[in-house]
Amino acid sequence: MSYEMKITVSKAELLRVMKENRDRHRTVFLAALDGYRQEALRMLENEMKRIADARRPRELRILLSAPEDHTRDYDRVIGMLEMDTSNAFTLDEQTFAQYVADDWSWKRAWAQASSRYATEVYAANCGDADDE
Repeated sequence: MSYEMKITVSKAELLRVMKENRDRHRTVFLAALDGYRQEALRMLENEMKRIADARRPRELRILLSAPEDHTRDYDRVIGMLEMDTSNAFTLDEQTFAQYVADDWSWKRAWAQASSRYATEVYAANCGDADDE
């Protein structure tokens, strides 16, 4: 027999945690975006120099994954909570993992990309990227 655990949390506490998670996510995303821009410019400048100096052309490929912004995922849930008239919510394990533990389906890929471009900011806001 499988038992799925559920808990009831206050609206105020759930909103507080969701807003903290959103703010951490946004801080890391903005830092990762800045790091991405710097890395992209560095790579492009290196390729332009190589093209200007080279005698023989070579195939040019630059693959650099942009960081993803999932702020809207947080904003959607926060907006729903703010509009709901309930004072408490019952969360199952999956919902708790997303909303409280900040463990979304996209989190691991996001963590890997974000920590690549903004290692220190990621670590300060989310811990070690290897933990994800």
